[in-house]
Amino acid sequence: MKTVGIDLTYITNIEGVSGEEVFSLGILKGLYDSGRKQQIIAFAHESIKKQLQAIYPGLHVVSVKKCGSKFYGRRLKILLKRNTVDVFYYPHTHSRINVSLKCETAVTVHGMKSKKISHSEYMKINRRLRKVNYIAAASDFVKNEVLIKNKNIPSDKVVVIYNPVTDLRQGVEIVLKKKFILAVSSDTTQENLIAVLKAFNMVKDEIPHDLVIIGTVSEKSRAYRYIKRYDMKSRIIITGTINRDILFGYYRNADLFVNASTYMGFGYTPVEALACGTKVLTTRIPSVSAIPDVECDGYINNPHRYPEIANKMLITIFKGAEKGMLEERAAKVRAFYSLSGAAEKYAAMMGL
Repeated sequence: MKTVGIDLTYITNIEGVSGEEVFSLGILKGLYDSGRKQQIIAFAHESIKKQLQAIYPGLHVVSVKKCGSKFYGRRLKILLKRNTVDVFYYPHTHSRINVSLKCETAVTVHGMKSKKISHSEYMKINRRLRKVNYIAAASDFVKNEVLIKNKNIPSDKVVVIYNPVTDLRQGVEIVLKKKFILAVSSDTTQENLIAVLKAFNMVKDEIPHDLVIIGTVSEKSRAYRYIKRYDMKSRIIITGTINRDILFGYYRNADLFVNASTYMGFGYTPVEALACGTKVLTTRIPSVSAIPDVECDGYINNPHRYPEIANKMLITIFKGAEKGMLEERAAKVRAFYSLSGAAEKYAAMMGL
């Protein structure tokens, strides 16, 4: 019976702040709930050790004070001498993963360009992937990314396991003075928040809705400058980082969710919105394209054509959608991206 060590050392908030953190905690839950408690050792930051032990009774948790390069080097090897595992699993890919361990290694790739990294870091990641024993790709798109840059990696070594939609919540009731359109995004080139803002500016006088942005928008950002320049503050609500109960409250109470991302290796937020029964307008990212017999309410063909996005905002807002149909679609999304299904695929990949 093989054992697996799961790297959670980069997580300091038990709810998970980023999509990759939520995914990592979800895979731990999926493997634990599948009856593999005795086969798991969680390597976690000391700030969440007690919370993990409270949520998962009997789970072996190894706490770490400092993460980063020092942990992934000598410190990890020392800890693995004391806490032997057959496979050490990295739930997200980065340039510091240690693939020179005495045990096997496994990794999930969420997108080779999903974060702004230097060329040298990108090349380091590719070199490490060539030495990993098991590679899971979050989508077929990501698998192709990995194989194109790594001709020596056989295709059957990279297993496509779609990221599960985890930790879905009923959410708190969100009560605003106006109806609202929702965007869960930060002001990066890939997430393309500026496109949503420009499109909303084109239609804001034709609709009663405000635009709610969940994410970080600094005062120095392009998005903030645009809001200020066009005096849109009275129609824009920026929440910053919020907990998941409030996040799902916004999902469930929005009239429309909009995503104009130019790149997503997977794409959590549109799928979470679909799973909550919300109308969705999005680019054709891997996560929404993969679901059989499920269509979004609208698709953005060119995320840099702001009139197109604006026009489709109007169409999807006013397009009728029965609650029963939205709930039926949400059920299909939740079933396709089930946590238990993903956990079993990871267990099979690593031979647990």
